[in-house]
Amino acid sequence: MHWVVERILIGRPDRQTISKYAKGSDRYLGVLLIVSAALLGLAITQPMITTVGFLGLEGRYSLLTALPELLKSGQGGLAVLIAVLTIILPILLLSTAFDLWYRHELADAKFLRKSRLLRQLGRLWLMLLGLVLIFIYFAVQSGEGTTLHLAVYYLVVSLALQKLVAARLQPLINAVQFVEIEEDVD
Repeated sequence: MHWVVERILIGRPDRQTISKYAKGSDRYLGVLLIVSAALLGLAITQPMITTVGFLGLEGRYSLLTALPELLKSGQGGLAVLIAVLTIILPILLLSTAFDLWYRHELADAKFLRKSRLLRQLGRLWLMLLGLVLIFIYFAVQSGEGTTLHLAVYYLVVSLALQKLVAARLQPLINAVQFVEIEEDVD
C-alpha cells in the first residue's frame, strides 16, 4: 500500500493506536471519520432551511445563522437545545472517536477515559438522530413556505456515519486487554 494512503488509514506508524491494529474494512474507519466531519461542517454552515414562519423565522438559514435569530426572537432555550444537539454533541463524538483512532495509544491512561466517553456518546446518538428526524418532520409539515435544503441530509448522513464508526470502534476497544505487571521483589 502506498505510504500516503497508509498514513491516512493508520496515522503515525510509531504509535500503538487502534488504527494500527485494525483489520479488513475496519481500517477505513478513519476515512469515515474524516467524511463525517466534512459532512457535519457542511451541515452547520450551508443553508439548511428556507422558511416563512417556521419557529418564527423568515428567510434562508443555516444552523449558524438560525441560532442568533432564535436568540433575538426570544427563543434562547430552543437555540441552545439546537446548538447542543446538532453541533456540540456531534463534534464531541467525532473528536472522541478521532482521539481513540489516531491519537491515544492503547497503554495511555486517557485511552480508557475516552473509550468510556465514546460509549456514552454512542448511546446518545439515537436521541440525536431522533430529534433531528422530528425536526425534519415538523419542518415538512409546517406548510408550503418551508423548504429543506441538502444540508439537512448532510447532517443525517454525518450522524449515521458517526454511529457506524462508534459501533465498529467498540469491538476494537473491547478487544484491548490490559495486563498488570507484577514486580518481583526478592
